[in-house]
Parts: sequence; structure tokens; C-alpha cells
Amino acid sequence: MRALVGLIRTIEAGLRIAAALCLMGMFALVVVQVVLRYTPGAVPVFTEEVARYAMIWMALLASAVAVREGSHIRIDLVPAVLQALVPWLGRALEFVLDTIALGVFLVLFWQGLDMVQFAAAQRSEGLQISLAWPYAAVPIAFAFASLFALGRLFLRDRLT
Repeated sequence: MRALVGLIRTIEAGLRIAAALCLMGMFALVVVQVVLRYTPGAVPVFTEEVARYAMIWMALLASAVAVREGSHIRIDLVPAVLQALVPWLGRALEFVLDTIALGVFLVLFWQGLDMVQFAAAQRSEGLQISLAWPYAAVPIAFAFASLFALGRLFLRDRLT
């Protein structure tokens, strides 16, 4: 059990680092593009596309981390009130909500795999890379979100 908790924390740290690197890369590319606009003909054509893909990866990896922290978008009013009034009922509702979230993440993971397969035959405009690379962020991020949702369901007390 302790090894599983350690693995989840390591994956979370890796996702945080990957998202931060995407953000830094995106920032650097946009700054370079803005600075080079004042030099005629010097703007690399790939900067906007790479920055866009970095933003997609950053947002999706960060959303998986948000699931791990329990800070993804959801309404907490009803569970918080129930937790204060009837603690066992509040915990039961949290379990149900986390189970529903896990189901949504698994569906998005599965659909993301279909998206990657569909996009694999297409090429990007600027870089001429397979569009499977940017689309791969969806199944990868939601696989991690599913893992983190499972951790919230079964290891909630150990992960905090």
C-alpha cells in the first residue's frame, strides 16, 4: 500500500514538472515570436504551433493533477453541508461523486484513444508531424486522472 501511495505521489510530481516545462516552453516560444516580429522575415513558422501544442499538454496534465488534489471543477456545497450535518452521509456522497468522476475520466480516456487513432493519419500544417502527438495528451491525461480518481476513492486518507 505504501509503495502505491509513493508511486502516485511520484507520478503527480512528474506531471507537475512536465506541465511546468510546457508552460516555460510556451512562454519562451511566444516571447521569441514577439521579439522576432520586428526583424523582417525572421519569425520561425513553427513557434505558434509548438506553443499551441505545449498549452494543450500543459492544461491537460495540470487537470490530472487537479484531480489528485481534489481541486477539479465541481460543486462542493452539498457534500460540505452533509459532511458537517451527517458525516457518514457526506463521505458516502463524496464516494459517489468520485465514482462518477472516475467514469467520466475513463470515457474521456477511451474516446481520446479513438481521437489519437483518427488523427494519426493527419499532419500538422507547420511542423508536418502526425497530429497523434498533440492529440495523445487527451488519453494520457485522463489515464492519469483515472488513476488519481481511483486513489481518491480507495486511498483517500493515505494520500493527504
